[in-house]
Amino acid sequence: MPRPHASVRLAALLVLALAGGCGRSEATAQSTRASADPVRSLPLTQVQMRAMPKEIVLTGSLVAHRQSDLAANASGRVLATYVERGQSIAAGHVVAQLDARMAKFSASAAKAQSRVAKAQLELAKTECARADKLLADGVISKAEYDQTTSACTTTMSSAEAANANAALASVQAGDSVVKAPFAGIVGERFVEIGEYVQPSTRVASLFAIDPIRLSVAVPEADVGRIGEGQDVTFTIAALPDRTFQAKVKFISPALREGTRDLLVEAVAENPDHVLRPGMFATVHIAVGEQQVPTVPSTAVVKADDRAQVWVVREGRATPHVVRLGPERDGITAILSGISDDDAVVAEPPADLVDGTRVE
Repeated sequence: MPRPHASVRLAALLVLALAGGCGRSEATAQSTRASADPVRSLPLTQVQMRAMPKEIVLTGSLVAHRQSDLAANASGRVLATYVERGQSIAAGHVVAQLDARMAKFSASAAKAQSRVAKAQLELAKTECARADKLLADGVISKAEYDQTTSACTTTMSSAEAANANAALASVQAGDSVVKAPFAGIVGERFVEIGEYVQPSTRVASLFAIDPIRLSVAVPEADVGRIGEGQDVTFTIAALPDRTFQAKVKFISPALREGTRDLLVEAVAENPDHVLRPGMFATVHIAVGEQQVPTVPSTAVVKADDRAQVWVVREGRATPHVVRLGPERDGITAILSGISDDDAVVAEPPADLVDGTRVE
C-alpha cells in the first residue's frame, strides 16, 4: 500500500512542475510580445467641430486667355521662319517672311492703273462740265448730254475700283511679313522654308496663357450661387500638391439647352506657365459656411490620389481614408471618414504602421 501512495505523490509533483513551467512560458511569451510591440510617443490632437467654408465641387478645363492661328494673308514662297514650338514671343515679333517680289510687282501695276484711272476721271469731269454748258446753250441734245454724263459716271466707278485694287495690292505686299498680334507662346509652326502659301494658309498657332482661363459648367441648381468676382480654388492631376486661385470674371447670359448648365470662366494668374490649356481641373467654389469636423492640415497624409488620417482608438493608431473639405489657416475640414470625438496623430511619421501603440 505505501507504494501506490508514493506514485500518487510523484504524479502530483509532476503536474505541479508542468503547471509552473507553463506559467513561466506564458509569462515569458507575454513579455516578449510586449517588448516586440513598443509604445510610440506621438503628438495627438482631438477632432474639433469648426465653421468652415461650404463648397460646391465641379470639374472644369483650362483654356488660353487668347489664342490665334496666324494666317499668311498673302501668296508667296516662305523665305524664312523665326519661331519654334514653345517659344515665347512679344507682340509684333516676326513669325515668317514670304517672298514679296510678286506682290510688289502686283502693287506697282495696280498703282499705275490707279494713276491712269485718275487721269481718265479728270478728263471725264471736264467733259461733263462742258456738256452741261453745251446743253444749256442748246448746242447738244438731251440724248447726247445723257450719253456724256453716263460715261462720266462709268469712269468715276472705274477709278474707284482701280484705287481699291491698288490699296489691296499694297496691303498684300506688306503682309509678306507675318507678325504676332499679341504676346504669347508658339504652339505649332505649320510651314517650312520653301513652301508656297495662300492668304488662308495657317503659318503658326499662338497662345497667351498668363493669365489663363478656367472654364466651368455650373449645374442649373447652383447657378444662383455664382457671381462675378467670386473666389475659386482648383487643383489639377499633374500637380496634386498645389492649389491654385482664380476669380470668376465671365458668366454666360443663358444656360445651354442640351445640358442645362451655365458656362462660367474664372481667370487665374499663371506666371510660371505650369497651367496649360486643355488640363482638367477639380474646382471648389465657396458658397457659405458649415460646421464640420476639422484637423490640423499636418495630420492629413496624401498619397496615391487619396488622403488619410491616423485615428487613435484604444491606444492604437489606424489609418482612415477621408474625404477632404476646404482648408483655411492650417486647418482642414474632413467631410467623411472620421468622427467628431476621435483623436488623431497631429504629425504622423512616415514609418508609422497600422496598429502601432501610441501615447
